Formats: sequence, structure tokens, C-alpha cells
Amino acid sequence: MDELYSLENAQKFNWSSVNGNLNPERVSHIENHLVGKKILDAGCGGGAYVEFLAQKGLEVTGVDKYAQFLQLAKEEGRIGTYVQEDITSLPFPDKAFECTYCFDVLEHVNDMLAVQELARVTTKRLIIAVPKEDEIMNKFNLTFLHYQDKTHLRNYTESSLRKLLSGIDCCNIRIFPELAIPTRNLVRQVIQLDVDGFTKKHMKSSLAKIKLKQIVGFGTSKSQSLYQEFYDFLTNELLDKASYQDIPTGLVAVVDLASL
Repeated sequence: MDELYSLENAQKFNWSSVNGNLNPERVSHIENHLVGKKILDAGCGGGAYVEFLAQKGLEVTGVDKYAQFLQLAKEEGRIGTYVQEDITSLPFPDKAFECTYCFDVLEHVNDMLAVQELARVTTKRLIIAVPKEDEIMNKFNLTFLHYQDKTHLRNYTESSLRKLLSGIDCCNIRIFPELAIPTRNLVRQVIQLDVDGFTKKHMKSSLAKIKLKQIVGFGTSKSQSLYQEFYDFLTNELLDKASYQDIPTGLVAVVDLASL
């Protein structure tokens, strides 16, 4: 499994801690829920979030098991303190940090050991982000790209995440969804027509297309124009004016270890 933890894999699946393109939702989690000044980034990757907080004057330590990610942080000149360690066995004393955040890491490791270690070295709060179990798209034999990351050992439901976190001594657990895929955009892609080169197979893919086939000659410029008009109608008149529930692909847990 360790051979899968490469810079190439991280770039393929767009790990923001490596490529430096901070995810706005993750930044929001940090800004809204971080407490204290002494902070641990558990599974820091290339250190992009470490540097983000260090630039704000916080004392941030980034931990990662893989030397190549920490080497990238060094090469990029990302400020902060970096330590090569496994988050399931941290080298720090008890209550060394006020707050710990851990983004997209628990799904890669023994999550029970990791959570216990994070709680051991933290006094006030944990902020944890994990991939949400795909309970919607699987029904249609579809998946989003990040679910194909072979370094993932598991995904989480709200229930399984809460059960995991209930194993540590804490005052309060709040769990909420994140990284939602707009359903409108998803539907738009599904019904997207190849107007310039559509095939008979495309024509059979929906009842609406079959009916259009009866109206115009198959493959003619007139039929292509009709399909474009039909697509424009679906997207502009129906999708953009309808209300859809977005599909979250992640879960965030804010865990208070002490009364704040």
C-alpha cells in the first residue's frame, strides 16, 4: 500500500495540501472552528495548510508519514514545523497542542488508533474531515473520481464517524456534510449531447430522443439543430430554474475535548 502514496497519486486526486490550491471549504472549517495558537496538522502532506496558518502567526506543526511530501514542503519553502511520523503513534507528550485538524487522513490508516492519538495530544478541539460513503451514485453504478483513490481503506457515514469518535473522551461532537457536488451540474453532464457527432446509440438513450427521431431525419443538420434546442431547453429552462439537493462527498466532525 505504501507505494501508492506518491506525489503522482496526490496530484492525480488533487490533494490540496500538496498542490497548494487550498480548498475554500477547508479554509472555512479552519477559520470557523480552530481554537488556540498551538496547532497540529495531522497528515499535513505538502504543508500548504501548515503554511496558511503559520502566516497568520500561529505555532503550527505538520506531521506526515511520507518523506517525499515533507521534502516538497521544504522545496516549496512552506513555513512551519514539520515532523515525519505516523499519526497512529505520535512522538508528542500528552496535551501538546490546543487544536488538531486532520483532513482526508483517517480513511488511509487505522482510524481508531489515530483518533485516540489525536485526542491524547490535544487539549481543546479536533477538526476531522473524511470522505462520505457514496450512498447515492452507487445505485446507478456511477462514482466520483476521488472514490477511485486506491489508498482509501474506507469511507464513512455520519453514524460510523460518530461511533468512531464516541470512543474518545469528549464533551461534544458536531458532524456536518461538505464538498457537495451540485446536482444541477451533474444532471447537465449526464444529458449533454454530442450535437456534432451523435450516433444512433445516443438516439436510443431516452424516450425524448426517440420521439425526436420520428420528427426529423436521423443525422441531418435539422435534427442536430433540434437536439441542440432541446438540450438548451432542458438546461436553461428546467435545470437552472429548479431546486435540487446537492450531493455531499465528505463529512466534517468538530469534536470538543473540553468545555470551551
